[in-house]
Amino acid sequence: MTHEEMKRYKARIAGEVYTIIGPESHYHMEIVNDLANEQIDVIKQHAPGLTNEQAAILLAINTLSIQVKQQEVILDQRKEINELKEEVKRVEDLEERLKRIEEREKEARQAIIKEKRQLTEEETLNHIEVQKVLNQQVKEKIQRNNDQKRK
Repeated sequence: MTHEEMKRYKARIAGEVYTIIGPESHYHMEIVNDLANEQIDVIKQHAPGLTNEQAAILLAINTLSIQVKQQEVILDQRKEINELKEEVKRVEDLEERLKRIEEREKEARQAIIKEKRQLTEEETLNHIEVQKVLNQQVKEKIQRNNDQKRK
């Protein structure tokens, strides 16, 4: 962080003035200042005999405890996000496999339909051939009958 990005903020915490230097906005620092004073007041209400320094140390400990808990939550959420990403990947893989299976089924159906058409055409051709043979036989019979009548 460059020096130009740093801001100075005068905070009054538990009656003491502190100069805080950091990148945060004055609005952000006002919120932090107010929260620190509120928390010190709460700590001192629960333990009125504490000095400001002791209350500040307890506030720091409480704040660090909250930070650790939040970091644990963040880690848990990142783990859950990674698990969900893996699940999404598995679902996408399954969807891709299903798509390939559906394409194969479509191709198989088309092949079966084509085969049935060929069989139907062959049956039609066979039927025509049978009819031709029968017609030929009938012609030959008629021819023999005509030959016998002429004799």
